[in-house]
Amino acid sequence: MSLSAVFLVSLSSLAFEVLLARIFSISQWNHLSFMVISIALFGFAASGTALSIFDSRKNNWTRQFATGKVTPFLVLLYSCSTLVSFMLLIQLPLDYFRLPLESIQAFYLFLSYTLLAIPFFFAGVIVLSAYVEQPENTGFIYFSTMAGSALGTILPSLLLPFIGEGKLAVTVAIVPLCYVTAAALIKNKKIDGSRYPPRNLSLSLVSTCIMLLIIPLLFTPWGAQLTVTPSPYKSLSQLLQFPQSTVTESTSSITGKIDTVTSPYIRYAPGLSLKYSGNLPVQSAIFRDGDEQLVLYGANGNSKTFEFARFTLPSVGYDFVPLPQSALLVIRGGGTSIPTALAAGIPDITIIHESPSISRAIAEHYNLRTTSENPRIFFRHSQRKYDIIHIESWGTSLAGSAALSQEYLFTTEAFEEYLNHLSEKGVIIVSRKLLLPPSDSIRLFSTALQVLRESDKKDPLHHLVLLRNWGIFTLVVSKNPIENIKTPMDFAERLNFDIVYIRDMQSSLANRFNSFELPHHYLAIDNLLQHYREKRDKQFFDDYLLDAAPQDDNRPFPGRFIKWDRLGDLYQSMGSRPYSMLLSGEVVIAVVFIEALAVSALLLLLPQLFAKGKQRKIPLSQKLYFFSIGAGFMFVEIYFIKAYIQIFSSPVLSFTFVLAGILLSSGIGGWWSQKMGRNTVTYSLSALCLTLIGILYFMDLIIDHLLGLPMLLRYLFAQLILFPPGVIMGIPFTLGMRCLLTTPLQRAYAWAMNGCASVLTSIVAAGLALNFGFQSIMLCATVFYLLAVFCSRDSEADQADSFP
Repeated sequence: MSLSAVFLVSLSSLAFEVLLARIFSISQWNHLSFMVISIALFGFAASGTALSIFDSRKNNWTRQFATGKVTPFLVLLYSCSTLVSFMLLIQLPLDYFRLPLESIQAFYLFLSYTLLAIPFFFAGVIVLSAYVEQPENTGFIYFSTMAGSALGTILPSLLLPFIGEGKLAVTVAIVPLCYVTAAALIKNKKIDGSRYPPRNLSLSLVSTCIMLLIIPLLFTPWGAQLTVTPSPYKSLSQLLQFPQSTVTESTSSITGKIDTVTSPYIRYAPGLSLKYSGNLPVQSAIFRDGDEQLVLYGANGNSKTFEFARFTLPSVGYDFVPLPQSALLVIRGGGTSIPTALAAGIPDITIIHESPSISRAIAEHYNLRTTSENPRIFFRHSQRKYDIIHIESWGTSLAGSAALSQEYLFTTEAFEEYLNHLSEKGVIIVSRKLLLPPSDSIRLFSTALQVLRESDKKDPLHHLVLLRNWGIFTLVVSKNPIENIKTPMDFAERLNFDIVYIRDMQSSLANRFNSFELPHHYLAIDNLLQHYREKRDKQFFDDYLLDAAPQDDNRPFPGRFIKWDRLGDLYQSMGSRPYSMLLSGEVVIAVVFIEALAVSALLLLLPQLFAKGKQRKIPLSQKLYFFSIGAGFMFVEIYFIKAYIQIFSSPVLSFTFVLAGILLSSGIGGWWSQKMGRNTVTYSLSALCLTLIGILYFMDLIIDHLLGLPMLLRYLFAQLILFPPGVIMGIPFTLGMRCLLTTPLQRAYAWAMNGCASVLTSIVAAGLALNFGFQSIMLCATVFYLLAVFCSRDSEADQADSFP
């Protein structure tokens, strides 16, 4: 098996996996992009199961199958299956949210899952065959696999700005065909002694024809058919249904697809009072991945007036500050904070938006100072004080779809930064969608209350105001006690907004204009404050229907609210409609885990059912060993991806850089292990456990230090930190395959066990992060590697008994 084939297929499969995640993020939601990892890993695991079954039915069949002469054929199967599965996927009428209404959607979901797993199955067969054919060279094979995978992870980030997601997916699918084409020119005396083996020559002609056919088609109208369209439920798709709505510009990058849209039907002004009777300015909109709408007000940035903004609910915060001179606007979507600040006449406005292209568009439109830096890093480097800090992040257009999204704007540490950067008369303004049952409003209110209390404020409740209308709420947090409560009360009275909290307020003010059957939000906050005064606020959060407790940087999921022990009560409170529960990413994690557990059990049991004779049985210690190192590796990978989001300012960039760094460094470890003996297995695992414990203990300090560095040094040191654990993590698998296993059956089954462990771990890690924070992920990684230490000793003892 050629190392070049392993390298190219690994590169292609990882690039395809990254692109699938991007494609599902656009065409569906994070629900299905989350499943891409399990799809890929299941394909790899299934290859081990298949080869185990084949070997059990015919002795040494796997070793014969792994001979180099079938490599071009396997590579051709991989590329063709990748092309076919992707073409069918984009034509499939998959609509996840119609699953409760149309049973056919379950079949479409199963079909898409199965189709996409096929190319990864062939990729797994190619890599596993190399291990079977050359067990003495596992270190070199592992390095080729990991180096190709690392490059494949980075490739989409380099090429997406120049070619769209669909076209790039087709391009990376045919990259391994270069090996098949070249195979005809390779002299291979072990096959038939000829310079041009007839079999390789025919395969080379087929692969050449495929490339010559596909590449020109990408630049024809056929290539436009590969464009990824957003989910019909996303705000971009909804807007494009109106006439004269046009996408004027579209760019793709690894961080998202940015679409700029003009339409005469954009009427976006969240929190606008019904008492406003004027006209809204002309608006255009920018979307990221078909959602997270940001609106620009005024034709070409020259709006005659932003008067409407004074009638929006967030403008109440500006009335607290007499003659405000400076404002910092942190924007993740929306855009009304900009006209609100302009309408207030603030002379010095700074805007933060993490997307460089959107940040530039805002700067050009309004002629204001903008930055695309991570807000938390901006605050870390800035010593400036502001009169207004306005946070605008409305979340996704569909409730529940952001439960898996990691965001650091609303944690306790974030509110501490905001308070530290306020002037003495300054205020923080946060507006969000109003949810029922009350959840987000309670969490943000209690977060601000906790931070104020920890800042030794004499009476934290005198620093808070919470107002709402029928669709949004606005929280105002003041640096100093709010002396004149008449200001927000007059504002609410004049514009027909309801008060949720002002100190010493009467309950009759809570549900006057935008009335519910009961003043749910007022009652929830009032109940919280009663517990707070009695120093029983923890009991309030324990007893409350939803998880609305303040979150810190260890668990920053502002869209996550479900409590599993109250799931039945929540189901009843939402009208006993199963459809509503399917919208939650947390429920999707549970459903995917159950499915993954069933499929993993099937993949691991099938070889046992087909095995013949005792000599075919694989020791339990070997099974647990490869399961443990697979689980440990994935836990470490996901821990760093989530922990580094603060550093890289984007989940996608964190995923790309961390994955590339760990894969490359572990590949180096695998190469290095080629010179090691059997005894090194235990020593390397023990060293890895100590390294992970050290990282767990010092990680908060490390990230805190890195955030204070310039961007280039921050990225460089972040990668260097990955190197030591990455190198050591590359040793256990390669040594295990070379020193602990003796037959092709054992290596095939170990591959399947490792893959299934990775699948389950990737899902469990997401659930652990949501419920217990990131540190629990690293703790689990350490536990699994410790288990691998004991299993490696037992496996060595089993081999010693077998070969005295």
